[in-house]
Amino acid sequence: MKMNKILKHLLILIRRFKHRQELNKLSKIKNDTLQNILSAYKATKAITYDNEDIRSFSDCERYRQKLLSDNTQITYEIFSLDRKNSVKEICEKATSPQKWCQFLYYMVKNIHDPRILEIGTNVGISGSYILEAIKEKEGGKLTTMEGLPQLCEISKQRFSEIVPNSKFEIIQGLYENTFQRLMESAENYNLMFIDGNHKKTPTLQYFNSLKSNIGKIGVFVFDDIYWSRGMTEAWEIIKKNNEVNFSIDLYKQGIIIIDKDEPRKNMEFSLHLAY
Repeated sequence: MKMNKILKHLLILIRRFKHRQELNKLSKIKNDTLQNILSAYKATKAITYDNEDIRSFSDCERYRQKLLSDNTQITYEIFSLDRKNSVKEICEKATSPQKWCQFLYYMVKNIHDPRILEIGTNVGISGSYILEAIKEKEGGKLTTMEGLPQLCEISKQRFSEIVPNSKFEIIQGLYENTFQRLMESAENYNLMFIDGNHKKTPTLQYFNSLKSNIGKIGVFVFDDIYWSRGMTEAWEIIKKNNEVNFSIDLYKQGIIIIDKDEPRKNMEFSLHLAY
């Protein structure tokens, strides 16, 4: 564990040292999707928020604070586990930090017609940021998947406070039962946030299956790519896939861009957003 922490800080130190060089390289590449992600990164890093962003972020963080005082017990019976955790505990341990949610918000906001898939609804914090980003976009929609029924109800109530129910869909059930049905739908997603299963085989399965459910362009955001050896192995395989044009390693997250009109392949970059 101590060695893992040393390695983490060493990797982050290296990418912080090369930060300007990587930004310069990225800035010179003429690809709209890549530049939109770079713009989202810079906006999050610079903390140059307009009034609309500040209001959206404040609303989402008030919701987070509400959850952090919620002692409602969540059961894991659907996973055949005799276990309980409070909403407060789940929020503390398993939700994306504010800075990373803001980055996701800007990435989504930069998409003209966002059709977003989230694997791992949890208590709906990242979903709240996504919906804040698409609420003024006529065609925007979030589809999100979660196994635990109680978390689906909590998230549904929150999402309904942000947008009409027609702008989101929560798919409840075990992923092994619901993911195939999702693949059989006619929906094409342009951004996919994968945060529901931190294991190598399911992560690779999601990526390989979802590649067929994108249009000309698809952005994949994988959370916790260094969370375990299996996740890191999955990330290394994914970014070298022959359909991938660009990958950005942010240590906590990995971003993949597939652009069917882009001739360049497997261009890799590393940046640092936050610890």
